[in-house]
Amino acid sequence: IGGIINQVIEKLDTKTHGRREEIVAAWHKAIEPEAEYHTKPVAIKKNILTIEVDSSTWLYVLSLKKRNILGAMKKTLGDAEIEDIRFRMGETM
Repeated sequence: IGGIINQVIEKLDTKTHGRREEIVAAWHKAIEPEAEYHTKPVAIKKNILTIEVDSSTWLYVLSLKKRNILGAMKKTLGDAEIEDIRFRMGETM
């Protein structure tokens, strides 16, 4: 799992000024533990966090919870860091 996380962190946009690890940690803190196995942060561009989700069910569930997840992340990171979260289908492992 550590290798996968490192690969994801390397792909994240450098405009986060070295806060990529904090953002990934905030994502994992904001979601329910079960969702961790079905999601993977893949990019941060223009303060938008892109998350790959392994099924349409999880995409739907997380889309419904997006406002709460974003609020939890903003509480952890500060208001200016992540403005939105986008979900897309992809492989998480």
